[in-house]
Amino acid sequence: MLPHDVALEQNEYRLVLVKSGSHAIWAENTGEMWRLPRIAIPRCTRPAEKLQQAMERAWLLCCVVVDFLPAGKCSTPCVVAEILPSHFPHGLTATGIDEIPAEEMTSEERQVVEDILSGETGTRGPFSRIGWITEAMEWLHAAVGYKVVLAGGIRQYNAGGNFALVRFATEAGPAYWLKATGDPNTHEFHITEKLAELCPESLPRRIAARVDWNAWLMEDAGQPLDSWNLSALEQTVLCMAGLQKKSIGLSHEFLTVGAFDQRLGNLRAHLPKLFEYLDEAMAKQTSVKVQRIEKRRLWQMADTLQDACSRMEDLGIPDTLIHNDINSGNILFRGTHCVFTDWCEVGVGNPFLTFQHLCLLQFGNGVDWSPRLREAYKRCWLEDHLSASQIEQALALMPLLAILSYFYGRGTWLRSPRRYEPRFEMYARSLARHMDRASQDCQLMEVLCH
Repeated sequence: MLPHDVALEQNEYRLVLVKSGSHAIWAENTGEMWRLPRIAIPRCTRPAEKLQQAMERAWLLCCVVVDFLPAGKCSTPCVVAEILPSHFPHGLTATGIDEIPAEEMTSEERQVVEDILSGETGTRGPFSRIGWITEAMEWLHAAVGYKVVLAGGIRQYNAGGNFALVRFATEAGPAYWLKATGDPNTHEFHITEKLAELCPESLPRRIAARVDWNAWLMEDAGQPLDSWNLSALEQTVLCMAGLQKKSIGLSHEFLTVGAFDQRLGNLRAHLPKLFEYLDEAMAKQTSVKVQRIEKRRLWQMADTLQDACSRMEDLGIPDTLIHNDINSGNILFRGTHCVFTDWCEVGVGNPFLTFQHLCLLQFGNGVDWSPRLREAYKRCWLEDHLSASQIEQALALMPLLAILSYFYGRGTWLRSPRRYEPRFEMYARSLARHMDRASQDCQLMEVLCH
């Protein structure tokens, strides 16, 4: 039994374990009834990854998560997993779904499991069925000529009816990744396709694609860095600037295939709604640990942001692609070469937005590398696009504007119930405080006043 405080940090799942090519369910026979096995995994982690690992440890299984069943009356969530050929779960016995009692599975869950077993995906998506992983391995084999290592060679990171992120180790070649995205991230398929054509050196090598799955295969492109160093950050800055310059003039094309509009004119147009929301969120603050930003100060910040957007537009910096989800996990290194992955939050806007996010990756190392990174980024844009004056002013304006773009994001939350969630309101108040500090920066004021 886990200590009480540790147990609170776990999520328990009921498992519907199905073997490839079979309609039987592997469960525990208590002598009185059939019981679905349970697995507990840490909270705030990737559920598919941790469930796969936990099942391997518990029953020495090679298996993959097929789908997470809709939340119903049971407090313990339920997941369907496929046991791959030549593996049998020790301590469990095969039985029919009709033998599983009502206490173990609701009627709604039972219907979904029956559909999965029969191959009826309905509206759940192409991965909510037994056998899709075998089909994926055959697809990979046909595309590259290498067979997947079955025992321990399949590592799952995301799962669901419309989503997949799986790493395949092969017997005689490199590793490969399969990624598939569903709503609201279906656009990533088309974004990465277009980026692969525009600047293939900046992304993992794309091997093949399946439109019916909204999925693509990529060659493994390296590892994220365990710890950042100046050389790696400079290389990242140079690679990102090169990619951005290639996307100049292609804003409409990328917006058409799903990139989000974070151009300064759009951000400026949404300032009234954003600050009306901040005013509402601040009024709901109950904590006395930090001072509430009053209405008058909020609208002073909105005016400053209006001026900053206009000043940045006056600089005439061309719009480019901006990543919007730059973190250490989305930058992969092999030697000194780096590539960028995870483009589901991609936008079109001022290129310096992404540079500002890159600068934040050094946070916590005790050394300020910002001057060196600014010089590296500045050199890239001085070559044939911008003057030193344009760049210096943009660098002064960007810390404030980067927070605004991060707050706006896709913009869809302004019209969704998410805006009323207490955790999101708390997040918005935190960003408002960051904007408050950034709006009082001396370098920013100097640019705005000239």
